[in-house]
Amino acid sequence: MKVTIRHPISTGEKFILETLESVDDIKVNKYSIMSIDGSTTNTGIAIISESDSGILYSLSVEREKDTEEPVRYKIRLKKLVQNILSKNRLITQVYYEEPVIANPSAVKNLFMLRSFIEEMIIENEPDFDYIKHYEVSNIRWKTRFLRPDKLPSGTEKQKEAVRKKLLSMMPFLEPVTQDEVDAICLGAVACANLKENNDGDDLQSHKKARPFKFNIEFIGANSDDEMTDELLEVYSGPDKLLENGLALSEINSKTNFENYIYKTMGDDDKILIIKFKSSCHGDVILKYRVGRLAQEFDYIYAVVWRTNRKN
Repeated sequence: MKVTIRHPISTGEKFILETLESVDDIKVNKYSIMSIDGSTTNTGIAIISESDSGILYSLSVEREKDTEEPVRYKIRLKKLVQNILSKNRLITQVYYEEPVIANPSAVKNLFMLRSFIEEMIIENEPDFDYIKHYEVSNIRWKTRFLRPDKLPSGTEKQKEAVRKKLLSMMPFLEPVTQDEVDAICLGAVACANLKENNDGDDLQSHKKARPFKFNIEFIGANSDDEMTDELLEVYSGPDKLLENGLALSEINSKTNFENYIYKTMGDDDKILIIKFKSSCHGDVILKYRVGRLAQEFDYIYAVVWRTNRKN
């Protein structure tokens, strides 16, 4: 795993990027957030001041493709982030971009990677209990960052627009990777949202639940890992929708299934994966005739996407 750590400093006339040798050189002395754009090849991490949205540090964490398996990369990445957080207690919130599937073969590894922050917090209970963790829609933060301009269609055009706007404001960031750009911009949107709402939940979910027509398929599995093996076999929507992000969440027996779909999707246009125990939601099992799955597997996963795309 190759780690590059960049630290913006002022020369008095302009800002430049200083490259640090170790995560031990990261010193955060004000309340800040960490934002992460996770990828199976290169992960971008930004540490941004809550008070003024200033970029304190930007990290590129590259996997060594030929010698480092995805599982090993995840473990090392988790340890790296844990090291940073344990030594910088003023980082109290972590924002992670929901998985975006540009390459279908990466589905399993992306879902494996997305859970590392939550795992790290649980593994370090009660030491990390103060850290709040949010997953944010890729489309949502990009739309907010690019305002008043409209978000273009297509992943590559979106990346180009985000990078162009960021560099127009901070040209000294030219050397950073695209994953770092996304992490920085996600963090900037998160900080702006905190000033407006004092809560990261506004980025994570919409408050209004508007009904819409949706497609739905079901997967029976005993674990998230098993579910990813079948995900692309049951999903029959447009490939472009995979690039908008996949949101995995679990509901309990008290949750109203369809209202949860409307609320979680909100104004987004992505794929929802809703997990529930096979012993729950008998009404859903009967309505959609998935009793066989409930008998054979511990969990049922509903894969949901809009019938009519918004864009």
